[in-house]
Amino acid sequence: MLTPRRAAVALAFVLLAGLLLVGTVPTPAAAASRPTVVVAFWTEDPSANLVFDPAASGEPHDRLLRTLDAQRGVAGGLMSSVESTYTRQQALLDISQGSRQSGSLYSGNTPALHAVRDGAGATIDGWDTARLRARDVSVTLRPGTLAGAVPGGAGYVGVTGSDEVAIAAADEHGRVAAFSTGPAATIDARVAGMLDARRLVVVELPGGDAGRAALLGLLAGRGPDELVVVAHLPPTPPEQGFGRAPTRFYRLPAFAVAGAESKASAKHGAAGDDRTVRSGSTRRPGLVSAIDILPTVLDHLHVTVPDAVRGETVRVASGVSAHRLEALRLRWNDVRAGRQSSSLTGVLGISVLVMLLLGTVRGMRAALRPGLRISALAVMWWPTMVLLVATLEPSEKGAETALIATASVALSALTDVRLRWPRGPVVPAAVGLVAYTLDLATGGNLLTRSALGPSLISGSRFYGISNELEPLLPILLLLGLAALVGWRDRSRRLCLVYVVSGIALGLVVGWGRLGADVGGVLTVGGGFTVATLVMLPMGITRRALVVAALVPFLAIAALIAIDLGLSGGSHLSRNLTRSQGFTDLWELVSRRYQLAFGVLVQGRTIPTFVGAALGIAFALRNRARLYAPLRGRAWPAALLGGLACGVVGAVSNDSGPVLLTNAVIALAAVTAYVQGCPDLEPDTGAPVGHPA
Repeated sequence: MLTPRRAAVALAFVLLAGLLLVGTVPTPAAAASRPTVVVAFWTEDPSANLVFDPAASGEPHDRLLRTLDAQRGVAGGLMSSVESTYTRQQALLDISQGSRQSGSLYSGNTPALHAVRDGAGATIDGWDTARLRARDVSVTLRPGTLAGAVPGGAGYVGVTGSDEVAIAAADEHGRVAAFSTGPAATIDARVAGMLDARRLVVVELPGGDAGRAALLGLLAGRGPDELVVVAHLPPTPPEQGFGRAPTRFYRLPAFAVAGAESKASAKHGAAGDDRTVRSGSTRRPGLVSAIDILPTVLDHLHVTVPDAVRGETVRVASGVSAHRLEALRLRWNDVRAGRQSSSLTGVLGISVLVMLLLGTVRGMRAALRPGLRISALAVMWWPTMVLLVATLEPSEKGAETALIATASVALSALTDVRLRWPRGPVVPAAVGLVAYTLDLATGGNLLTRSALGPSLISGSRFYGISNELEPLLPILLLLGLAALVGWRDRSRRLCLVYVVSGIALGLVVGWGRLGADVGGVLTVGGGFTVATLVMLPMGITRRALVVAALVPFLAIAALIAIDLGLSGGSHLSRNLTRSQGFTDLWELVSRRYQLAFGVLVQGRTIPTFVGAALGIAFALRNRARLYAPLRGRAWPAALLGGLACGVVGAVSNDSGPVLLTNAVIALAAVTAYVQGCPDLEPDTGAPVGHPA
């Protein structure tokens, strides 16, 4: 019999069950929150995308970049498309695998790839060839990783007659799960329909008004939990062609995201806020890498990113406008267009003119020694002037060369007047090291815009110390120490000064938050190890040699520990944490020598390298005469340590010959300064090797 008490208990159970059922039924908002991603590739030729302003000279307007910059909720920027000569197929393969290597490591050209319909989907013809070609370069290169990681695969939406972009939608087997082509006017509708079944849709947008309308439709129709990624991937340009757009528009095209989660996106929601993109791959506001698309997509879809992926998730930042990005793209391109060599040539040229002027006024014998000192000090000032002139961003190569050369020679003359031989190098060394350290500590914004910075346009390195600069900084420090303490006797305290100085510079060069250059740590370690051995008060012993042999390994181990402990994010620690075994680590080493050999055999590198080697042999053969004015051990320590920097750098970096050449140029300047000793003049009575 149902008593009132039993009825109340039964009613309570019914109400509780009802509440539980209500709690487990998804609401419409929750049901609609399934994350999806649209990756849209704008395929218009850059020459059609650029707008030239007849009233202004300089960089043309990037129509796509400015269109994206004007959209509400969209963060725009530039994308490093490849790490070599641009081809669209290679860029798409890199995007699909989330990792890339230099094009010089590949055998042959990119295979011809095209989509073949297969039921509702498609298969990429030639896919097996592309995978084997990538596998021969690195175990981390796995085309199709992006679509293969997404449950259900990826869909492709394009226009009739063009399907190359479908490469980015293929999985590891070259299979595209859903394939749709048709007129440009129906792209938005077809994408919306495909998103009902697929979480990732790759879209190929044509150029012109039709493609622009489809792009704006995709951005305007974006769902509440939908990420839209837009990248400009123009067709592969002909090797030569009249009217072809400059290379920088292929290597650094426009890029944008809409729907990326970040604190910055919450604070900057309106158009005109100069919202921009950035990633850990580049550490540059307004610049990302093409391989960053894969981790960005998978993070949004809550899918684990495979260990083989080397890209980083794109985030939203603020502070860089489309106009500024256009100027930066031009600057990043121009500084690698021969301005490094031309500025150094300018320094030497003006130094010779000064020497000729002194010789005309005072006579040859009276002008030779001052001329040598001024020329040598000008070369020592050159790295600092390269960095500081970058603040002006001169548009013309001649203007930048003139500014760097004139400032370097003027400061060298002033230094020579104010500081008697051999103290002169103290000032350019101190100013240069402080300037570079401060710039690296604040993000390296000047370094990346200078002729001695990393080559952003090539896509191989985006932050930290460049290979060209790597031997110059330790040589500057060794030279400054020699000029400061050259007359002192060897002692343990002085050895400790060299050890501490080497450790400090190694941290600046190698820590991920500063120079981020692992090869630079070996270069600094090698140079200062040799210099410290020369400075040992009891001479070089067997124990000292054993310790010296262990220095490179200890330096790398310490760097890894510091970098991982302080989240530095250097190239080495990132590769180690994502390493997939010994094979992956061995590739890191072998690739360096492959690339170094490629640098050696290209262009004028062989005769330059031979000239550097002959310069070393000449200095060793004639060392008694060349360095006769020197007293003490600090100057030999600087010379031998500097030579060790060049040799160690040459065997531990992927552009080794360049490092040895730059080290020899720096040491030639040191030799010229030594030969500028005023005591070699008949009318001077100052003691050699001591301050006046």
